[in-house]
Amino acid sequence: MSAAPEREIDIIDLKVAFKKLFALRGVSFFANKRDFLGVIGASGAGKTTVLRILTGQIQPTGGKAFVGGYDVTKKRRLISLLVGYVPQLEHLSLYYDFSAIENAQFFGRCFGMRPKEIEERARSILKILGFDEDLMTKKVEKLSGGERKRVSICLGMIHNPPVLLLDEPTTGLDAHLRHETLNYLKMLNFQLGTTMVIISHDLEIVDYCTRVCLLEGGNVSQFGTPAELISTLPGKGESIRLVLPRMSSVILDRVTALEGIKYWARAGRNAVKLFVDDPRERMIYIVQRLNEMKLPFDEISIVEADFFDYFQVKPWKARENGGTPH
Repeated sequence: MSAAPEREIDIIDLKVAFKKLFALRGVSFFANKRDFLGVIGASGAGKTTVLRILTGQIQPTGGKAFVGGYDVTKKRRLISLLVGYVPQLEHLSLYYDFSAIENAQFFGRCFGMRPKEIEERARSILKILGFDEDLMTKKVEKLSGGERKRVSICLGMIHNPPVLLLDEPTTGLDAHLRHETLNYLKMLNFQLGTTMVIISHDLEIVDYCTRVCLLEGGNVSQFGTPAELISTLPGKGESIRLVLPRMSSVILDRVTALEGIKYWARAGRNAVKLFVDDPRERMIYIVQRLNEMKLPFDEISIVEADFFDYFQVKPWKARENGGTPH
């Protein structure tokens, strides 16, 4: 068994058990060269176990995992050169008394790189990450949280790996810094061709991903491009947004019980998104039925569905709040 040649990451029926407890129950997914893959799941879903397999920290119970076409269980030393790693907590990978360049020199030497080669590589990466000369030479302890995260990213890429693994890279950052960090990662992905694999519980990363793998309870519940997953909803990427003068559970039940509505999701205080087949045709029927029921509405329109909509109404996920399948 071998990986497909265009795939940088290839995980095939991977199983990991700790005694009788299975952390991974036969998961399969992949990332092609230059992909930006998001592996998303709640605590206990199996994200960290995937990371530990790809970094050669643990052996799988069954199945295969390949990086750059090499079996991670047979080529551990080589895998360490093919994969860069950015931990969730910066202090695990940074020396705070050193500058960004000095940190790079330390970690670069661990890969047998020459000092001049390290500095050129570090400056090239840090420049893409928005660092000027002052930031490059300032002690890490004097940098902001977002700047420290970017130094950590630089260290993960110092040996020019084709794959960069990032463990919850936006944890602890405010909304602005989360998006800033993801934008910088996308720039590295685009300019250097590095395949990015982000382990996260945060749906925000999906806007930056070319592929998404959703883990639940050690299983892959969904895998594909965001557009592919959204297109599996009724309406194939479009939904009907209905805004009412007021919203109550009784009114919501009456609206969502209309024929043809397969899923629904709250879209604001008095708004709901309705997922139906052929939404442009079905909208006329919904307007007629609302009039017959004497339910006034402020607005009804066709809107694009997004990944958050998909995540709310996906058929395989038990709903706690919001719409359910009919």
